[in-house]
Amino acid sequence: MDQKRALTELVGSLAVVYFAINGGAMATGLVLAIFMMAMGGTILPMFTLARMASGKDGWEEGALDFLMQLLGGIIAFGIAWWETAGDMNTVLPGELGLFTGFASLFAGFLLMMVYERRGAGWEVGILAWMVAENGATISGAEDVGEMLVNSAWSPENITAVFGGMVLAGLGGYLALQFGDMALGEEE
Repeated sequence: MDQKRALTELVGSLAVVYFAINGGAMATGLVLAIFMMAMGGTILPMFTLARMASGKDGWEEGALDFLMQLLGGIIAFGIAWWETAGDMNTVLPGELGLFTGFASLFAGFLLMMVYERRGAGWEVGILAWMVAENGATISGAEDVGEMLVNSAWSPENITAVFGGMVLAGLGGYLALQFGDMALGEEE
């Protein structure tokens, strides 16, 4: 087990989710950009799922990354809940419909394309800001934290959160396959 990698995922996810709760899309993207430059890692569950599915990360490493990212989201949401004495105005993604499903898939594709082609740098955070500003959920860890802290484990929420996360991961996987087959190596 790579403890440094696990802590990178935990701290990165905690920071991104914490600032997403309090600062919105711009703060989320900028914090993600800073953490991508400073620490590396995948930080977002969608990247982890895509890299595991494509074989770029092993299942053991990826599963640990994924769990640490979710734990980071839960801790961040717990801290925000404690700071506000439980009076938070946050909203889960809602029903997983055609629009939200496509938005997750497309956001995962775009973000992974930039993540992989630009070396997991600051550009990912800037693009994350743009897709989040337009309604795409980029951090499934945030939504898992919200469901746990607010006891909002309804079938609709579970389907929306985990379904959106899987669709974003699928979009990332498709980006990796597209990049390997159609684009080849960056020159």
